Amino acid sequence: MQRFVWFWLKLWIRLHYSSVPSIRCDRLQKILAMQQAGDWLILDARTTAEFNVSCLPGAVLLGDGEEIPLSGSLGKASMERPILVCCAVGVRSAAVVNRLREQGFRKAVNLEGGLFEWVNQGHQLVHEGQPTTLVHPFNRFWGLLLKPQR
Repeated sequence: MQRFVWFWLKLWIRLHYSSVPSIRCDRLQKILAMQQAGDWLILDARTTAEFNVSCLPGAVLLGDGEEIPLSGSLGKASMERPILVCCAVGVRSAAVVNRLREQGFRKAVNLEGGLFEWVNQGHQLVHEGQPTTLVHPFNRFWGLLLKPQR
């Protein structure tokens, strides 16, 4: 059942956000493991409650609002900086990447499958600086896409 839902979810994202490029979890893992990780700005498009459970190392919370703040982390100096946007499954982050690219951030990409796919593949997140594989399930339905914790 999970495979079926993932297939249709990813297809829907590709169709609905056809101009949004994505990066796969295995590629992101290589980037984070190399010195290049510091070159990337990692934005988290989830809610504060989700972010407080866990996040990617170095991630910056965008906030619960619909507007993307163009100050701070997204200042003019960042226009040419690679930006990764993540959320639970990739829907909210695809919408954010779409808006960022419309505003001139041409190196913004979406994390395909979001943090659910990230932890399902065995990669770690952080909580208060400590490694974890726990991730906020968003709701009961979307939480079914998470593999059970061992």
